[in-house]
Parts: sequence; C-alpha cells; structure tokens
Amino acid sequence: MTDASTIPATHLDLVENATIAAFTTIGPNGYPQTGAIWFTLEDGVIRSSQLPERQRMKNIAARPQASLFIIDPTDPMATIDIRGDVSVEVDTDLSYLARMLEKYGSTVAEFRPPTDGRVVLTLTPTRVRVTGRGAGL
Repeated sequence: MTDASTIPATHLDLVENATIAAFTTIGPNGYPQTGAIWFTLEDGVIRSSQLPERQRMKNIAARPQASLFIIDPTDPMATIDIRGDVSVEVDTDLSYLARMLEKYGSTVAEFRPPTDGRVVLTLTPTRVRVTGRGAGL
C-alpha cells in the first residue's frame, strides 16, 4: 500500500476513467456519510458539480474534509482512496458542469437535475492511499 498526497501513475487511469466514485463526508452526528458522485480529475484535484442544499454540502460547510474512493471494476483488489480538503465555489456560468457532463457524454441542455445555484466542489488531496497493482494490500 502506498501513501502520499499525489495520485500515483499506477492508479491514474483508474481515476481518469472511473464513471462514478464513493464520496464520504462527516455528518452532523459525527458519522460518515457516503454517496455516489460524478467527478473529473483536473490539475491533480477532484472536482464535482453539486447542489448546495444537498446534505454532503452541509457536511462540507461544517467540516471541509472528505474522501473519494474508487474500486477497479476489473480488479477489485485495486483501489484508490483520495482524502483531502474541500473548497466550494459557485459555478455561475455552469462552465464546470458542462465540462463534467462532457466526460459523461451529456450536455447542460440534456441534464435533468436542477442547474440553478450549482457549485463546484474541489477536493485537494492531502493523502492518497492505493492498493493492488503492485502496491500491496
């Protein structure tokens, strides 16, 4: 198992090609809350488009740390856990939402959830843990 603050080359494709990941924050009761998110990897950080009224966003406002966890669907012993600090900014012109949707083969016009008030969540890695692909368990 390796442990650093950057995504190692051995697992970079896993993050770049993943279609969904488990995103965990700490809820108001102190327990973890995990949900599935769409995301992109941009310049070494994880970004996702979110609605501010979601519980995960309330959790981040109270405690701006989270983790993103991905399992390789072809090798379940290969995983990556990206832990870090979270920042949030308003996606006023929906430019980030458009970039994220492009990864998923969609457009803002085709997107069904609300687009008003969307924000960009940015997870800046402080610790990256990987297993498999030569990293051990």
